[in-house]
Amino acid sequence: LKQMGSVDQLLAPVALYPDQLIAQILISAQDPPKVTELDKWVKTNQKLTGSQLQDAAVRAGFEPSFVALTLFPTVVAKMADQISWTTLVGRAFTTDRNAVFDAIQRLRKQAQDVGTLKTTAQQAVSTKTTSAGSNVIVIEPANPQVIYVPQYDPQIIYTHPTTPTTTVVVKEDDNTDEAIAAGVIGFTAGIAIGAAMDNDYY
Repeated sequence: LKQMGSVDQLLAPVALYPDQLIAQILISAQDPPKVTELDKWVKTNQKLTGSQLQDAAVRAGFEPSFVALTLFPTVVAKMADQISWTTLVGRAFTTDRNAVFDAIQRLRKQAQDVGTLKTTAQQAVSTKTTSAGSNVIVIEPANPQVIYVPQYDPQIIYTHPTTPTTTVVVKEDDNTDEAIAAGVIGFTAGIAIGAAMDNDYY
């Protein structure tokens, strides 16, 4: 990562997340206090799941991007635990969205070039042409109704070719160290998504 620019380093931990999820992270990161509030709210409403959880978040007054993130408590917890990082991401996104999107594309290209970013049973990786005519690497759920959150080490995933040929799938409470150390992308258990995740960011 030493060769990366500061924006690249900032985005490295989430650049390989599915587009729909990273869009919500970028939007929500613009309001760090609300991220902290959401994390506390999610932790106190652990009995709710799926649409019940999202409906409750709407009633609690959270905006759509935060409502979408309620389905991903580990992501919310990570953003809240690393609030200084979240603040910097939100600031970068507010200041120059194009620079953020460019950084994500550079990182995805690096991962693709070393073989760590590829289509799996959990995600579909493809190249699309935007309305502006530029080619972008898109990461979408293999099943439109289920999102898997990737787990990886940003220090090695962009520069070290993978040795294993299999994708490691890990559950929320499993130890992912083995997969991450091997330089592969592991995945948490699939999370069913609803209408709140519809918007694309390209």
